[in-house]
Amino acid sequence: MKTKIEKLKIDLINWYKKNKRDFSWRNTTDPWQILLIETLSQQTQLERANLYFEKFFIEFPSPKSMANSSLKIILKMWSGLGYNNRAKRLFEASKIIEKKGFDQIYPNFEILPGVGPYTKNAILSFAYGEKVLAVDTNTVRICQRYFGLNDTKDFFKENFEHFLLNVDSRDINQAFMDFGSSICKSSNPRCNICPIENSCSKHFSVNKRGKEKFKGSNREVRGKIIKLLINNGQIKNQKLFEEINEDSDKVQKALEGLKKDNLIKFKKNNIIEIN
Repeated sequence: MKTKIEKLKIDLINWYKKNKRDFSWRNTTDPWQILLIETLSQQTQLERANLYFEKFFIEFPSPKSMANSSLKIILKMWSGLGYNNRAKRLFEASKIIEKKGFDQIYPNFEILPGVGPYTKNAILSFAYGEKVLAVDTNTVRICQRYFGLNDTKDFFKENFEHFLLNVDSRDINQAFMDFGSSICKSSNPRCNICPIENSCSKHFSVNKRGKEKFKGSNREVRGKIIKLLINNGQIKNQKLFEEINEDSDKVQKALEGLKKDNLIKFKKNNIIEIN
């Protein structure tokens, strides 16, 4: 296994050096920029997330600048990305970082809202140069196919040192990211031009979950509500139901979810506004 990991690692990094995508934050060690792009790119293609990163970093070049802003402004800039609770968590994280600073929080970044194991390790790798493997869906998918694995949880725990030996963690983590996005894709992988195809086990999972349709989904209704509140400031409950023009049960469910996520609040006289 060690030999096969070494081969995969070398092949991926060689491919990455010739094909890596050029983004400004790839050359920085600023943990704020890393947190920003990692939050924006969750469940979003990196090229699209990068467009938002550019405008967000101009508006919020530091945690302090975001902490002193408002959720309404952040949500307005977030419009089109979806999953608005990510914006809420980023806003809350900026307040914590403004008070404590990254270095005081280091290495326990999981205390920040919205930061899980992957984002924590991404910050440690890209900002602090730590020898950690930032395991995302690309890393899992590539290793499942290459090594013929169904479950990679124990695999990464047992072998992470082999992946990181004699390499910059930034290079191997970003190599997995780019290779998974352009070659070993979740659907229609480009095996015909894959540089590791000859040594790959080609273990393709058949247990694929159907992607939720956006039209008419809870996500779409939530997005409509947030957009309406951004444009109106606040609105009466009855008026909101009229403006959204969706099934009332769907609207109610979306409202309850937004309230639970602390994105909106209900005031007196049945008035709703962004929290």
